[in-house]
Amino acid sequence: MASFIAKQLVGKQMESVKGKMTGGDETSAEDAERLAEQRAAIAEALAEEKRKREEKHRRMEAEREEMRQGIREKADPQHFGDGDEHFFGGAAGRLGRKRKTAEELAAERDPAEDNLASFLPEGVVRDTVRSVAGVPQRVLADAQDKCAIQ
Repeated sequence: MASFIAKQLVGKQMESVKGKMTGGDETSAEDAERLAEQRAAIAEALAEEKRKREEKHRRMEAEREEMRQGIREKADPQHFGDGDEHFFGGAAGRLGRKRKTAEELAAERDPAEDNLASFLPEGVVRDTVRSVAGVPQRVLADAQDKCAIQ
């Protein structure tokens, strides 16, 4: 379609140059008729293109609306029944799990680990911190043992 329009534009410029070279701007009846036919063909092609584009957009919007309706049906609480309250947060309307209170957190924490190591993740790092934390007490105990013997 674009090449057709480009040819029409270039052809129109060529005709104006030919007309000036031959000595006149007068157009014959045949030329006027041919020009009117070309303009009608261009208008018809543009209208057809516009109609196809609008039809394509109508189809795409219908597909989108169908997809939206499917999502609405899936998210409808009555669609799932009473067994799936956790999906919608239950009676409280909350999503996710309930937050623990300070008392619940304190009850879960081990009282023996109320130092820096309790805040570190389980594993090698926590064990290393525990062993390093005990070094000053051992050095002090060794020094006291050596001083007490002499």
